[in-house]
Amino acid sequence: MRIVNGTEAVFHAGEREAHRRFGVEELAREMQGTIAPQLSAGQARFMDAQAFCFITVREPSGALWSQVLPRVETPQGTYPLLAFGDARTFHFLADTERDARLLAGAGGAAGLVFVDFARGARLRVNGDLDVVDDAVLPGFRSPLGHRLMQLRVAQAYANCPARIVRMALPKE
Repeated sequence: MRIVNGTEAVFHAGEREAHRRFGVEELAREMQGTIAPQLSAGQARFMDAQAFCFITVREPSGALWSQVLPRVETPQGTYPLLAFGDARTFHFLADTERDARLLAGAGGAAGLVFVDFARGARLRVNGDLDVVDDAVLPGFRSPLGHRLMQLRVAQAYANCPARIVRMALPKE
């Protein structure tokens, strides 16, 4: 089946230009239906199974900043990487010192990539990032030196696994 409508609603101008340069405009039109404005249960399970993800934010200067976002470990224990509010919202912890640039990007757009290196699977989630009060998660209290972040999902989609290096744990 060929999808014939445009891609303006899904892809920003830079993405459309890249599609044009690489000659994949028709493929992009076909793939736009796989980009959802919310998470499926399977996507949430995939995200929840990861020990870390990669996050990119646009700083107030306009520069992009990317980093690894790991699970938070404290003397009281390890926190899950994510807490899900609903299909369009999830939360994670940011260290006030280590993640200062990430915190500076709050109030803007962010993109997260979750990769399962053993299976060669990758999921991309784009949305709006904010620092929120702990009260959004009833009974939750951020560990000392951390702030609770919230991402409101705008796009969720699987990425092509072609460039993922498959990794396996070394045999003992």
